[in-house]
Amino acid sequence: MTDVQLRDKDRVVLQQIQEGRDDVQKITEATTLENHHITYAFQKLEDLELVEVSKPEGMVERVINGQKRVFQAPKKAKLTEKGKEYLEHTEQEDKDEYENLSHRELMEKVHGLEDQMDELERKFEVFRNQILDKIN
Repeated sequence: MTDVQLRDKDRVVLQQIQEGRDDVQKITEATTLENHHITYAFQKLEDLELVEVSKPEGMVERVINGQKRVFQAPKKAKLTEKGKEYLEHTEQEDKDEYENLSHRELMEKVHGLEDQMDELERKFEVFRNQILDKIN
């Protein structure tokens, strides 16, 4: 199972499917990914036998951004047993990574993450101000 290497986008799509967001539109709405990224991930995950993808016929009606929309049913994905095993394995690896760190290493990791968060907040504020300047 560890021989399967996925991009972050593919892992996000797999996790979204696990959480019940099983079609392209639902995943697009819940993430920052665009339709073509999700469609590509569906194909890749299907090739790796981690999901089964289907294309329902007909139309669906949903409320998107407060407006009722009717559109062609989007592709849907379902986790396979191999997909479920992959997610269980990677979640355990993530837990093990931190479990095996010393207190000092954990503190360094936390401080590093805090520094990254501070930098992201600063960059976001600059970006926000640039947008506000453009629209005013």
